[in-house]
Amino acid sequence: MEKFQRLIRNKWFKLGVSLFGLLYTWFLCYACYMVFFYDISYSNRVMFAVLYVIFTVFTGFIIYYTRKSPITRILSLVNVVLLLPILLLDWGNLPLIIPAALICFFGFFTSGINPTAKTVWGTIFLLLYIVGSVIFYFVWYVFRTTTEDTIIGTETSPSGNFSYYILDIKNNSTGKLDVYMIPTSLNDTAFGCIELDTTLKKRVKQAVKPATADCEWIDGNLYINGELYFSEAKYYQDDEYILDDGTWTYTYFEIEYPINTLIEQVTDIAGKAVDKLKESTAETSAADTSAETSAAETSADETAADDEPV
Repeated sequence: MEKFQRLIRNKWFKLGVSLFGLLYTWFLCYACYMVFFYDISYSNRVMFAVLYVIFTVFTGFIIYYTRKSPITRILSLVNVVLLLPILLLDWGNLPLIIPAALICFFGFFTSGINPTAKTVWGTIFLLLYIVGSVIFYFVWYVFRTTTEDTIIGTETSPSGNFSYYILDIKNNSTGKLDVYMIPTSLNDTAFGCIELDTTLKKRVKQAVKPATADCEWIDGNLYINGELYFSEAKYYQDDEYILDDGTWTYTYFEIEYPINTLIEQVTDIAGKAVDKLKESTAETSAADTSAETSAAETSADETAADDEPV
């Protein structure tokens, strides 16, 4: 028993155990990669929850046990930075975000970093999160065009390597019809319970409404309204994708970004509340004006009645 106690108190043993903390840092790096290049969904939420809880509890134990290790101290700082892009780009994905946030901040506040240094780093991270969020949403609101997008048609090619989808875009003008191509074979799975749908796409046609987009696959070629717009042979050869011609782009965040929707909902509710307040104020003001007018008319009638000769 004494040997075991000496072993777990040994600083070199703790240093070796702290290396397991690299697993969570690797996971956060992989999560950043996933939220940048894929749409994340869950094929088995229960399995993901069980695995993630076990992994989180294990990591929390490792972090607390090795909190004074220099490796854990460094990782506790790195993890907080890695959490920021996950928060910004995948805010609505609570099953992924909540455990990650708990571990990152638990690791930072329990680490053996000098209190003064911890205060300095905490201030830096707070500013990083605030400034990063402000810049992100400023760019989001300034450079995005508000549209209402609806997928009205989609079909996979006979080979299964590509799929197209038709996007009906409603904007402040007449609207548009866009046809996009996606390489479906790039979709992936992670940990046996996470579905990763690629956001890589290529716009093959755009038309201002009123317009039609009658799409048809014929021998690996996509015809739109009878004209050839896309050929698989150009972008898929020898069982490999060739997507480096500069026309394929990633969608890093969608119009339906959850936190943006939340902000719009709150703004809409606040706007309606302000409108109701203005209406109420206007009605009250009108009622007061009407009452004053009625009182003035009554007073004038009484004065006229007093002035009439008896």
